[in-house]
Amino acid sequence: MKKILLTGSTGYLGKNLLKALLQNGNEVIALVRMESNIGFLENLNGKLIIYRLNEIQLDDIFKAHQFDLIIHTAASYGRKGEGLKDIVQANLSFPIEVLDAALRNNVKYFINTDTALPKSLNLYSHSKKQFLEWLEINAARINVLNLQLEYFYGPNDDNSKFITFILSELKSGKKEIDFTAATPYRDFIYIDDVVDAYIRLIEEIENVNGLITIPIGSGQAVMLKDIIQEVRTIANHPEVNLNFGALPMRENEIMHSCADISFMKSIGWKPKYTFEEGIKEMIKIEYNTL
Repeated sequence: MKKILLTGSTGYLGKNLLKALLQNGNEVIALVRMESNIGFLENLNGKLIIYRLNEIQLDDIFKAHQFDLIIHTAASYGRKGEGLKDIVQANLSFPIEVLDAALRNNVKYFINTDTALPKSLNLYSHSKKQFLEWLEINAARINVLNLQLEYFYGPNDDNSKFITFILSELKSGKKEIDFTAATPYRDFIYIDDVVDAYIRLIEEIENVNGLITIPIGSGQAVMLKDIIQEVRTIANHPEVNLNFGALPMRENEIMHSCADISFMKSIGWKPKYTFEEGIKEMIKIEYNTL
């Protein structure tokens, strides 16, 4: 059992990870924003303490608990109209505050949730990579596992996410859906596999020295056009026309992204879900009316 400080525990990744951490017998101290809905957290079983930010100082939290490690999952993707200030606060300023408190209180391990996207793509990836630079600078003082996540998906996620958006559009009854040419290749990984990767790495945390970056994904890249068509097939909506090329490709689009999961395989982890199995699981849990 470990005592873990978790950020982003009301986000999609954070909620799923928190549940697994508690099920594995860990004690979790969760940091949440003032406006966050914590109903899900309050119904969980296990050793869980919830602190709302702005109601208590970070230093007071660190004085009250001796953490074995910190897991940082909080993020702002900028998909809901967030301004520059909000994105920088969530992805850079806030995690720097947590890192600073960890350094002052001699926490040994920090697991950071990074993105596989390049720094130049958008404000989200730029701010995430800026925080990684601060972790690199301080890697002599705290051991860091930097997890570069590919595109993860699963049931009950936000509609701003790619797979959830497609399923929602199919469910809406539309006769056609517009897309870009959808020729880039992406690596999609089911949420349960992502959570399993975190759990496995926590078991290995004492072997970490300095900063280690580890890609997390399925290890297979598929063209987005094929992904979209497969989702339509699995969801049983052959009547919906997919208008590829109707929308322009976004600026600075990444044409190929795929995780090298050789390290994860070397420590006994591998994805349990193929993309088809993951989509079927989503539909079974959330979209069974399709």
